[in-house]
Amino acid sequence: MKKIMLIIYCALFLVPCAFFSLGMLIPGAAEAAEGGVEMPSLLTDTPVITINSDFGDEFEEYFSKSFAYRNKVVDVFAALKAEVFSEGNEQVIMGQDDFLFFADTLPDYTGSNLMTDEEVNAVADALLYMYEYSTERGADFLFVCAPNKNSIYPEMMPSRYIMNTENRDLDRLAEALNERGVPYIDLRDILSAAKSEHLIYHKRDTHWNNEGARIAFEAMADKLSSDIPNFDLYNPTPVRNHVGDLDTLLFPDREVYDDNVSYDFKGKYIYTTAYSTPMDLRIAARGGGVGKLLMFRDSFANAMIPFAASSFSEVRFERATPYCDNMSLVDSFSPDYVIAMIAERNLRNLIGNNDEIADTTD
Repeated sequence: MKKIMLIIYCALFLVPCAFFSLGMLIPGAAEAAEGGVEMPSLLTDTPVITINSDFGDEFEEYFSKSFAYRNKVVDVFAALKAEVFSEGNEQVIMGQDDFLFFADTLPDYTGSNLMTDEEVNAVADALLYMYEYSTERGADFLFVCAPNKNSIYPEMMPSRYIMNTENRDLDRLAEALNERGVPYIDLRDILSAAKSEHLIYHKRDTHWNNEGARIAFEAMADKLSSDIPNFDLYNPTPVRNHVGDLDTLLFPDREVYDDNVSYDFKGKYIYTTAYSTPMDLRIAARGGGVGKLLMFRDSFANAMIPFAASSFSEVRFERATPYCDNMSLVDSFSPDYVIAMIAERNLRNLIGNNDEIADTTD
């Protein structure tokens, strides 16, 4: 009996290993696998031909990311964890009412990795430099922080996580910006008030949806005293067509669609750069509005691009960081407005490397 149990135990281990290894030879299996790591070489020719001493570790990493039907296996395992234990994975937190949250926002939420005073001041100094550089060239400047989803929907987070409500990085940065006279807008109260009437963040995505982007953009335009269109005239229509980035991280082999609102921007603007996706490093467009806008931004501005592009005569979106190291764009583009927008979880990315900042803020 013990021998039979041992054979069964070995078979349960070896058969799946053999299947997922040999399965990589099956047509279509490679397409289902998640690559990203090349097959390591057993030999190395640098400086002479020798055995690759790291082959074992490199092959383990390669196989873990490339075995046949990996996405299906990950998807089934994630589904079991979600249904049985209401658990996500190392990147995704499962919340209430089908809400998913990005695990990288957890340190902000709990206050476990607060910025140091030096980091807060470095961010504030970088924004002061951008503000002064812009205004000296005749452009109005505004800093905007896109709140993490769990800053707006804390009630949807699992109860085991306690929200930090004191000494938050954004509050400390706001105080530092007030001391320096840098214009900014705090969207947290605005979006928190709006969520009673609209779903303003995707349930299954890190970012705000089109409604959240519209509300944020209208608040920004109001702060800049800029006239923008009435987007109610752009035929807002409920749709269910958005595949959330968190769903992709949790269930790589399926598409789960999220609610959104579609606006008809046809004929309202045109791209003047080769456009591929909203994540392009540089996007430029012409619209029917008045004035030129230069926006330094991260992925939170993706949904905002059509609203901004249709509101100004010219817009330019720049995603390279740190923003303050790219202020020469103000000279070449000559905008009327400069906006620096970044997600709450990415505030540290505003710290620049430009030596002029220290000279300006001493």
